[in-house]
Amino acid sequence: MREDIKIQLLQNMLEEVTKKYDYFISQQNEKIKKTFELAVRDSLTGLYNRQYLDEYARQALGRIERHENTMVLIFIDLDNFKYVNDTFGHAQGDAVLKKVGEIFKKTFRKYDIIVRFGGDEFIVLIENKRYNAKKLKEILELFVARLEENLKHFNISASYGCSFAPKEGQDIEKLIALADERMYLQKQEKKAKR
Repeated sequence: MREDIKIQLLQNMLEEVTKKYDYFISQQNEKIKKTFELAVRDSLTGLYNRQYLDEYARQALGRIERHENTMVLIFIDLDNFKYVNDTFGHAQGDAVLKKVGEIFKKTFRKYDIIVRFGGDEFIVLIENKRYNAKKLKEILELFVARLEENLKHFNISASYGCSFAPKEGQDIEKLIALADERMYLQKQEKKAKR
């Protein structure tokens, strides 16, 4: 066999092996990505889950300390959700939670971290040095208005409370407890007005 034919055959074989290797690697990367998404996402709403919150918050709190940034933790609880489950059943309750997930995604920025904390409780983490109280209030009022409009036949609304890092602490449990407490106060105020 001539030398140039041998070289061409080897190049063709190498090309074929490289294509198969690239395909195998892309398949592996896709499986890893899907597995990661299953591990960090709530299967019902598509929002992040509590485990992801713990990891992300730890890193975010370190980041804000290093870069002199701020973070807002918003604790949100749906109002009247128990009524939906008790009256219409859990399948309808699941449909409501899916819709709530969609409303979260439409209202908050793509890079804000939205977590289904448990049941009908949610946490939003917003890192932003320039995020002011007026803007935060506008976004939360928009979120509640969208909830009430889209789920009015279920009489669903939401109560919320906020905590701020590093001003009010840099421990995620403390920030959650503080925001939860403020959310509960808002919920009580709403009930008192009825």
